[in-house]
Formats: sequence, C-alpha cells, structure tokens
Amino acid sequence: MTLDELRSDNFRMFDNLSLQPHCRLNVVLGVNAAGKSSLLESIYLLGRGKSFRGSSLQELAGPRERRWTVFGRLSESRNGPTSTHGLGWDAENGLQIRCDGSAANVLDLVQRLPVQILDPGLHRVLQEGPTYRRSFLDWGVFHVEPLFLPTWRRYRRALRQRNHALRSGQSEREVAAWEPELAQSGEALQAFRLRHLEGVQRLVSDYLRVLLGEGEWSFDLSSGWSRTQSLAEALLAHRAQDMRLGMTHQGPHRAELRIRVGSHAAKNRISRGQQKLLISALVLAQCHEIGEVTERWPIVLVDDFGAELAERYQCALMDVLGEYRGQLFVTAFESANAFERVADKRMFHVEHGRVSLLS
Repeated sequence: MTLDELRSDNFRMFDNLSLQPHCRLNVVLGVNAAGKSSLLESIYLLGRGKSFRGSSLQELAGPRERRWTVFGRLSESRNGPTSTHGLGWDAENGLQIRCDGSAANVLDLVQRLPVQILDPGLHRVLQEGPTYRRSFLDWGVFHVEPLFLPTWRRYRRALRQRNHALRSGQSEREVAAWEPELAQSGEALQAFRLRHLEGVQRLVSDYLRVLLGEGEWSFDLSSGWSRTQSLAEALLAHRAQDMRLGMTHQGPHRAELRIRVGSHAAKNRISRGQQKLLISALVLAQCHEIGEVTERWPIVLVDDFGAELAERYQCALMDVLGEYRGQLFVTAFESANAFERVADKRMFHVEHGRVSLLS
C-alpha cells in the first residue's frame, strides 16, 4: 500500500497539514518537539485507529478547538485504483471513521492498511513479558491468514467461558464442555503462528547478517502447553489444577516467543542499539513476509532513526530499509550520511507545525 496524500486539520500542533509523499522513502527532519512524531502518528491512525504514543483521542486535538480530522488517499499500485481513509474526532460525537466515503470501523482500517512502526517503545518486545511478543506476532498472522480472526474470536470466547466456569465453581462436566472448542481453535492458532514465524525466520537471518554480523540467533515459539501432548490432552491433564486455581493455564494465550543469541535470552546479551537493530530486522522481515503473501506491502514508520546508533549502524539500517519494497516514513533530528545511500526519496522539514519540501 502507498499513501499518496496526507491531510490533517487541527491535529496536534498541525493547524492544517497537506503532504504528498514519495512512493518509497520519505525522510522528515526537524528539531525535538517540532512535530515529526505527530506526523507519523497521523499516518499510524489511518491504519490502526489509535495513537502509538498511548495518547487518548481527545489529546490529539490541537489548540484551536476540541476536534481533529485526518485524511489519507491510498493506492495499491502506481497506476491502480485509489481508496480513502478519513478519521475525525470531536467532543460531542467521539471518533468517526469513513472508508471510501462510507461509515467504517477500526477493523476496516486495520484490514485495508497494514502499517507498522519502529519507535523506542518497541524495546518492550524484548524487555517486557510474552504478551508483547504474542501481539507482535499476531499482527502479522492477522494480515496473512484469513481464518486467524474468526479462529481467535472462537478461542477467546471458549477461554472466557471455561474461565468463568472455573472461577464460579461450576461442575467438572461444565468446565469440560468448553474444551473441544478450546482445543480445536487453539491448535489452529498455534499452526497459524508457526507458519507465519517460519516465513519471518526465512527473511530475518539475512537482515541480521547485514545489521549485526554473524551470530547464532534463534526464534522459538512455545505453544503454551507441553510439546508431548495435544491441547485437548493438556486441558484434560490440568483440569483438576485449573479448577483449584480458577484459571486455564494451557493454550496459545500462554505462548511465548523466545528470542535468543546462542543459548542466552537476547535482551540480556546485547546493547540498546543492538536491540533496536534486532527489532528492526524482525519488523522488516515480518512486513516483507506480509507483502510477499498478500501483495500488499505494509507502510513502515521509523521514528527517531539515528537514536542509539553509531554512524556505521545507521548506514547498515538504511541499506536494509532501502531494499524494502513498501513505503517508508523516517524521522530524524538532522540529515545523516545514511540517507544519501538511497536515491529514490523525498526529504521534508518540520518546524513549528509546518512541513516544507526540501528535495
């Protein structure tokens, strides 16, 4: 997907923004607090319906009044048909979403426009608990596997019902009644995740070789239950324990993506800069896999490009980004030698909420 036009009104510090991006690389320069991240935030909204900065929709309104709008014109190919996404918020009506002029919802945005961001918050994929890594993986599975969403919904419903039966002291028969659905949908979710991870692993090793050199990197997805049992067998074997504790402890909601270098957890063995490069490789490999499978290449946003990276690593990262076949938006404090490595680009400058074209 390509964002051909971006407009916003009273969004953050942008009183009135109009931008015609390049179909490949867009570099946005500016000092801190100039509005670079806010520009990325408006693009992220077009594909996710929420802010990547954890802000409420009300906080996105600029100083003029308690409302904002963001609009994007999109295309799937250079000469192909276009589509539009529009979001607006005001204090009276809340969030309103339109796709091609018709009322829509957040799911419509996510399905139509895959967008991913590389920002300092992505360190959580390594540093925090398994929830972040499952969420990261499932975003990709959602885009490549049409049956993922209905299967995930079936699993979550069965899990909620079984947990309710466990917590409310219902009989073993009532607890067991939800296990066939839980086992069937749970096994399917694990298969979807493994298939997607296999495609990502096929690509990520090449990225890591460019970014971090040779290394024994591994990405292992535990299912959330014993490898020696089916999920149905694991649920039966742990039923009595679950009834004592009031919670289901087996299933893909307990899955863990373990990222290792050698025999050690990667988060304990590499620097912050290396963590940024590792996550960058994972994100780009996942987006590459989505693009190959669906022929709809995600838009990738890179916030604060040079942070925590020496110049040689900036150049290595830009070499990898330059090979990506989708559209890129990169923010930086100042122009860097790394940007000269990609000829097919457009440079912008942001100052006091105004965007100007540099080249």
